Amino acid sequence: MTDKTADKIAETRDRYRYWLSIPTRWMDGDPYGHVNNAQYYSFIDTVVTTMLIEKQVLRGPHWDAIGLVIESQCVYSAPITFPEIVEAGLRIGRVGGSSLRYEVALFKQGEDKPAAVAHFVHVFVDPQTRRPLPLVEPVRKAMLELTLG
Repeated sequence: MTDKTADKIAETRDRYRYWLSIPTRWMDGDPYGHVNNAQYYSFIDTVVTTMLIEKQVLRGPHWDAIGLVIESQCVYSAPITFPEIVEAGLRIGRVGGSSLRYEVALFKQGEDKPAAVAHFVHVFVDPQTRRPLPLVEPVRKAMLELTLG
C-alpha cells in the first residue's frame, strides 16, 4: 500500500461536505457474503448524481451539459453487508475549467472509518458535439462550496 493510499483510508467524516444515506439491498451481495465490489461504484455514482441534481448542475436551468467520466478509482478497506446503511460522504477535490473531481468515502452507518474511498472525474461536454464546455458561474460557485477550501 502506498502512502497516498494509506492517507485516503485514514479519511474522516469531517472532511466531507455532502451526505447521502443509501440502504444496501439483498441483491447487492455476492456469494462471499458481502456487497460486491462493483456495487460500491453504484453507491458512488448515486451520491454524485444525487448531489449534481440537487445543486442544479444536471437538469438545472444553467446549462444543458452532460458529464462524461474520464477517470475513476476505488480503494476498499472493509466489507459492507446486507442489511446495512451506507453513509456516502462527498466533497469536490478539484474544480477545473470544464471538469470536476469528486472524492467520496463510503462509511457503514455510525462508523468513523470508511469502508471505501474513491474518486472520479467528470468532464462536462455539449450533449450533441461532445466537446468540453466551460463550467458556468452558478455551477462553479455551487461546487466550490463543497471543497475543503
